[in-house]
Amino acid sequence: MSKRISVDIEGLKEEIEQAYSKDKFWCQLSLAQKIRILIQDGLEKAKSHQSKSN
Repeated sequence: MSKRISVDIEGLKEEIEQAYSKDKFWCQLSLAQKIRILIQDGLEKAKSHQSKSN
């Protein structure tokens, strides 16, 4: 079952839109899809950083 949350993105929408703006497919994604990608990227970076510090 999919989990959903409400997130306040006030002041972040422009940054979200610009995050991968050079990727021609980025503009075709919904805001929810963009946020999911950014979360996944952040989690991968955190895992990588954590494994390097162990």
